[in-house]
Amino acid sequence: MAGSDHRVETVDRHVGSGLTPARIALIAAALIALVAVGVAIWRQRTPEAPEAAAGPGGAAPAQQADVAAMIAQLETKMKANPGDATGWRMLGWSYYRTERFADAAAAYRRATQADPKNAEGWSALGEALSLAGQGDVPAEAEAAFRKALAIDPADPRARYFLAVKKDLGGDHKGAIDDWIALLKDTPPGAPWEQNVRE
Repeated sequence: MAGSDHRVETVDRHVGSGLTPARIALIAAALIALVAVGVAIWRQRTPEAPEAAAGPGGAAPAQQADVAAMIAQLETKMKANPGDATGWRMLGWSYYRTERFADAAAAYRRATQADPKNAEGWSALGEALSLAGQGDVPAEAEAAFRKALAIDPADPRARYFLAVKKDLGGDHKGAIDDWIALLKDTPPGAPWEQNVRE
């Protein structure tokens, strides 16, 4: 799953070498779960997202050049329509999928400016900022997650990453409690449910 290895490596660098194998496995599973959360939410709410347009079975474009061309088209579209929040979220998602996290953050920031009441835009911004950094949850990302929760207290991505922030800050029990609470609020059969349980 794109980005999951990067997440595990960057978080591991910041939590220190004193982790037990069980804790490392828990963090890895939780990070993988969040990727599933983001993918599931985006697919449900944004049918015109790049993966949805890829063709039968959701197959990715065969060539990297196709991806670059698609991103270039979105960039051109956004220059002509700078107030299009959905377009900025699509561009942010495209950058995210190619691990251009700083560019994704810039696009999501524009999306939140165009549509400041969209919780998903704020939580996507927070995630991109976290991945663009050194594996922590920087202050701007935390603020974005809190704005997401002020709009939608159930936003799973914001809840997950704020628990990561607790964990990195040494509040391991609080983080685990928050992740368990997120799992309890996860609808049965949600795409990320099994990953969270694992």
